[in-house]
Amino acid sequence: MHVVLIISSLSAGGAERVLSSLANHWSKRGHEVTIITLAQSNTPPFYSLAKEIKLKQLGLSNSTTSIPHRLLNIFKRLLTLRKTIKTLSPDVVISFISSMNITTLLASGRLTVPIIVSERTHPVYHKLPPLDTLLRRLLYPKATKVVVQTQSAADYFRPLDNIAVIPNSVSVPPTIAQQHSDVHQIISVGRLIPSKGFNILIQAFSKIVLDFPNMKLTLYGEGEERQTLEKLVADLNLKGRVFLPGLTQNIQAKLAEADLFIFPSHYEGFPNALCEAMATGLPVIASTCSGNVDVIQDGVNGRLFPVGDIEKLTHLMHELIQDTSQRHRLSTEAQKITDRLAEDKIYQMWDDLICNITAPAQ
Repeated sequence: MHVVLIISSLSAGGAERVLSSLANHWSKRGHEVTIITLAQSNTPPFYSLAKEIKLKQLGLSNSTTSIPHRLLNIFKRLLTLRKTIKTLSPDVVISFISSMNITTLLASGRLTVPIIVSERTHPVYHKLPPLDTLLRRLLYPKATKVVVQTQSAADYFRPLDNIAVIPNSVSVPPTIAQQHSDVHQIISVGRLIPSKGFNILIQAFSKIVLDFPNMKLTLYGEGEERQTLEKLVADLNLKGRVFLPGLTQNIQAKLAEADLFIFPSHYEGFPNALCEAMATGLPVIASTCSGNVDVIQDGVNGRLFPVGDIEKLTHLMHELIQDTSQRHRLSTEAQKITDRLAEDKIYQMWDDLICNITAPAQ
């Protein structure tokens, strides 16, 4: 079987990581796998790919602000993507992320290949431009399947009858975090963008530093909010206490070195970083946003605070830092997520979906 995966780029990110993992899985099973992106041909993928996987980068990412040039780029993108799909003649096409889903459905109109589109954020909270919202409403019924990550996201697309719910997998990490009597290293992971709520975490951290002078906070990720967050760190006199080292290829090792994980997002499609922290055995505190509440039971395998509530987050940080037994109990329960979302279970859901779609044509 020839599987074609489409995404705008293979930079660091949750959707990119999942797509890369699926590509490696299908390649390992002996399928022909091609990934199409809009990035420049010399752009290396952030996540490792099996050498058998073919990578076609079309060099059509839209960086211009000129309306005529943007329209020309969109038209060229549609024609090039359609031609590429026809040339590859795959058994199934799988597109990731709303904007590329719309582009793929427009480009593949009247082609006979099955098209699966995968939403990677929660559509209630991740607002699209009005035209994209309209196009999604018109085009998603034409997709062979629309894959979402949670039931609440599936509910948004009712009454569509082509919805499939497939959460992300969580692998067993090579190293489990050691539980210490004291908390010295708090960690969080995600793109440095407003929806991740890192400004809330930094402000909450500023309220506890005097009580815990040896504690540090590290935020792994990169994005448009870097300068804003760095200014906030400076304004709160937290230099040397809060660190933003950027991206890392070995986040699991960094998680294993930490004592507490905090995830203050305003919304999530599916909280990959949170799940990885839980799998590593870190006690976690997360906001009550979409995605987070799908994996955390408050007081059982983590703690929850209302989205944006700095005071409640500060209170929970104090509580967990001082309560060693609670941290140990949460850590033990958190690790059970690797059973619930085991890679083989999630891969099997994708395999079954593709098999059911392509079986009549084979």
